[in-house]
Amino acid sequence: MKYPVALATALFAAGAGAAQDTPSLADCAQLAEDGARLACYDSLAGRRPITLPAPEKVSSAQPPPAATGPASIAVASREAGFVSPRLKQEEKNVNNRFVIIPHRRNYLLPVTYNTNPNEEAWAQMHPGNGMDQVEAKFQISFKAIVWQDILGTDMNLWGGYTQENWWQLYNTDASSPFRETDYQPELILSIPNDWHFLGVHNTRLDISLNHQSNGASEPESRSWNRAIASALFEHRNFSLVASAWYRIPEKRREDDNPDIDDYMGNGQLYGVWKWPDYSLGFTLRNNLSSDNKGAIQLDWTFPISQRFSGYVQYFNGYGESLIDYNESSNRIGIGVSMTDPF
Repeated sequence: MKYPVALATALFAAGAGAAQDTPSLADCAQLAEDGARLACYDSLAGRRPITLPAPEKVSSAQPPPAATGPASIAVASREAGFVSPRLKQEEKNVNNRFVIIPHRRNYLLPVTYNTNPNEEAWAQMHPGNGMDQVEAKFQISFKAIVWQDILGTDMNLWGGYTQENWWQLYNTDASSPFRETDYQPELILSIPNDWHFLGVHNTRLDISLNHQSNGASEPESRSWNRAIASALFEHRNFSLVASAWYRIPEKRREDDNPDIDDYMGNGQLYGVWKWPDYSLGFTLRNNLSSDNKGAIQLDWTFPISQRFSGYVQYFNGYGESLIDYNESSNRIGIGVSMTDPF
């Protein structure tokens, strides 16, 4: 039974009417309109009925309001990729002195095993002591802003530092020395981009000046300088960084490794598939020559605590370290990762 507001008001005002015309609580409860139902209850209570305005109707053609909650943010993140939100968050912390911003992956592999160690280089540094195939490996990498919003644009200049270490931790006969330490400072001009192609989003372009050296003296000294151009591509849970570099020439008599391009090539691909609980990554290099020298590294992370991820790293090929740039390595290690490389 549905009564309009005006009809209900007139009915209740006529209190002298017949008893069969007086509504009951059940009749009031069946009224669909709020104003009519309220007037019905007021009449039964002996109060003057109050007529309320009819509720505003929302046109079915009107689009629903845009969602802004966490669910919509998660959907947007999946569409745009997982690297861009992190980079934007990093830019908000650049002036916080108590925040260390990671650059490449920070990790510790307490146990690695190399089936093909470079014993020749080791013998030159540690004559009379054998080299262990089991050793520890770890990397420290961070960056800091040098110039933000260059000349009023969205470009940023970063300074980065990466240090990778190979440690003969279990070789007590040789006093557990560091076999190799590679230092890599760099300047990075980071340029945001918004280019789409077949569902892939190019979100960033980087131009960097990179120096890499093992800090050793002759004959173990190794170093090179590069200009590197990189592009970041994202699609949902997959991100890819394509890099190409040009080695800055050195004087021949000062060049520790004149043929390093023959083994390290002129670029690499680095990709990551990321899920909430784990990630799979790869690094590919090749000199694109008939002798087909290159390298592949595979990375797998999995959760072990809120602070650390378990980390398995596999490397096969040339150039794992500078001292091994012209020696092929085949290594697998397990440990923990403290930060992701993006």
